[in-house]
Amino acid sequence: MKIIGLTGGIGSGKSTFCALMAERGIETVDTDQIAREVVAPGTMGLQQVLAEFGQAMQNSDGSLNRAALREDIFTNPADEVPRKKLEGILHPLIQAETQRQIWAYQQDATYQAPYLLVAIPLLVEGILKTGQKPSYLDEIWVLDCDEATQIARARQRDGVTQQQIEAIIASQATRAQRRTWADWVIHNDADLTNLKQQINARLTNP
Repeated sequence: MKIIGLTGGIGSGKSTFCALMAERGIETVDTDQIAREVVAPGTMGLQQVLAEFGQAMQNSDGSLNRAALREDIFTNPADEVPRKKLEGILHPLIQAETQRQIWAYQQDATYQAPYLLVAIPLLVEGILKTGQKPSYLDEIWVLDCDEATQIARARQRDGVTQQQIEAIIASQATRAQRRTWADWVIHNDADLTNLKQQINARLTNP
């Protein structure tokens, strides 16, 4: 079983891709989901975020106010300090849980798929800091599409403004940087049929 780091910018179609792979028996360790879990009500992660960014980042039900946190971090894209503070809190927690889930699949004799996906939106951003991919990954797959498609998808999905999405894109690695580290580039500018064709071709000739 190969451990695959799956990445791509906001709105590149990672969730859709993972759902299609799941139909073929290939599971995903979703670091976005893990990121939500480590700041769930009552967790140490949430307490640390609130201590750093203030109680205004908490909803009345005790959950994290993601919209307020996103606005705080990306209102001024040139100011990287808030984003780096958040990453410093969350990344160690996310990394530990990611490794635990990967290990669980490796120990599961019933999981016989050729791949295990690890969806990491900011994978290449981390690589650019260290100069090398994480040692636990065998390959990197990159979902790639043009910026206009990213913006349209993200606005429809998240209900955020174009300015916020553009700020997020500006804070992430470029398309060229992602492709540089890719063992496989998945072109996701077209329709679902095209994406399925690429998947079928890959699984037929791994």
